[in-house]
Amino acid sequence: MKLCGRLLLLVFLLFSFASEGHAKWWIFGTSEDNVELQYIYLNKVGFSETGTKVTLFREMLPNGMVMIQGKATAGMNKIGSARVSTDGKQTWLDMKLSENGAFEYGFKPEINKPYKIYVEITDTRGKTNNVDSTLKEVVVSTQNIYAIVKSILDSLIDAYQREKPQEFMAFVSDDFTGDKTLLDRAVRKDFSAFDNIMLRYVLTNVSVDTTGKIFVTFNFNRQVTSVKSGKTLQDNATTQMTFKLGDRGGKIYSMKWPLIFGLSDATNVAQGTVAETPATNVIVVDTRGDTKTVPYQESVTFVEQGGTTTVQVKSITLRLTSQFNTEGLKFSTGEKTAEDPHQPAQTGDIKLLCEGFRLNVGIFAQDLGVKSIDSITEAPSSGYTIGGMLAVQLGHSYALKLADGKYAVIEVINDSPCQVGPQRTITLRYKYQPNGSRTF
Repeated sequence: MKLCGRLLLLVFLLFSFASEGHAKWWIFGTSEDNVELQYIYLNKVGFSETGTKVTLFREMLPNGMVMIQGKATAGMNKIGSARVSTDGKQTWLDMKLSENGAFEYGFKPEINKPYKIYVEITDTRGKTNNVDSTLKEVVVSTQNIYAIVKSILDSLIDAYQREKPQEFMAFVSDDFTGDKTLLDRAVRKDFSAFDNIMLRYVLTNVSVDTTGKIFVTFNFNRQVTSVKSGKTLQDNATTQMTFKLGDRGGKIYSMKWPLIFGLSDATNVAQGTVAETPATNVIVVDTRGDTKTVPYQESVTFVEQGGTTTVQVKSITLRLTSQFNTEGLKFSTGEKTAEDPHQPAQTGDIKLLCEGFRLNVGIFAQDLGVKSIDSITEAPSSGYTIGGMLAVQLGHSYALKLADGKYAVIEVINDSPCQVGPQRTITLRYKYQPNGSRTF
C-alpha cells in the first residue's frame, strides 16, 4: 500500500508540473553546459552588429514581416523551448524550433509602434540564455531610406565601373573599419585586375540603429574581364554593407565578404562573412593579380589565408624494387602507395615502372619540356594527349589532368633507370592544386 501511495504521489507531481504553462525543465536535474546563441538575426542583420534601438523600413520588410531567426546550443543537452516577447516580457510566444536548435519567429508590425523584443531559449535541464542581452527596441518607419541607400550604392558602383578611384573614395567614411588607405589601394588593384566591370544589385533589407549606421543586405550579379587571361568571369551572391549617415550624406563604414569592391585585398578589407548556399560561386583575386571563380566556402578559406593561391612544392622519391613491388603517388594526400607492377589496378595516381609512370584510369598528361617547376604558375587548359604510360625524361616537367578534373605538375630531378632487372629510383618535385583551378 505504501508503494502504491508513493507511485500515485509521483504521478500527481508530474502532472502538476506538466499542467503549468511553462515546463519546469529543472525537475529532471542540472547540467554544467550553458545555453549559448550561436547566432541571432533581425531581418538578416546580426543582433550583435546593431545598437539596442533599431529602425526598420516598411518598404524593405520581407512580405511586410519582422523576422527573428537564430540557432542555440546547450553543450551535451538539447534545446527544449524557444520563446519571444515583443512587449518587454509582458507576454511570451513560442517560436518555431527545429531539432538542431534553430528557431524562427515572424510578425507583421504596426507603423511607428515600438516593440521591445526579448528572446528566451531554454534547454531540457531548465537553463536559459542571457535573456536581457537579446533586447532590441524596434520601430518600423515609412521613411524612404531605400532611396537614400540606392543613391549611395548607385554612386559607388558608377565610380567603380568607370574606374575612378578618387570619386569612389569620396563615398568612404574616414573611420572605415577595414582601413580607408587599404581599401583605396585594393580598389586601384581591382582596376589593374579587371576590365569591363558590370555590377547589378537588388536591395533585400535595410535597417538603421540609433548611432546612424545603416545596415544593408542586397543580392548582386557581376561580370568582369580578367586583364591577365582575357577571360570573362561572372558571379552572383548576397552580401552586406554598413553605411554611416553624416552631414554630407551616407558613406561606407564596413563591408562583408563576398565583396563587390576591393577584392584585391579582401583579407584586410572584408569585416566578417555572409552565409551563402553551398552552390554559390564568387570571384577572387590572389596576391599576384590572378583572378578566378571558386565555390564560396573555398573563397572564405582563401580570404582567411591572406588571398594567396600559391601551392607548396613537395619532393618525393619512388622506387621500383622488384617485379612484384613498386611505389606510386596519390597527389591529394601526398601519400606514397605500394603497388604491384603486374596488376592494372593501382591506389596511386601514378605508378613507377621501368618504362616510366603508369597513369591511373582517367588521368592524362603532357610534356612541358625542360622547365623548372618553380616557373610553372598555371597548368595548360588543353593538350593532354598522353594517357596510360608516361615516359619521363630527366629535367623535364609534366602537367597532369587528374580523373576528378584537378591538376598537378611534376618535375623529374633525379632518375636511376632500370639496367639489369626491374629496379628504378626516381625523385620528383611536384605541386597539386586541390581547389580544381589550374593556378599554382
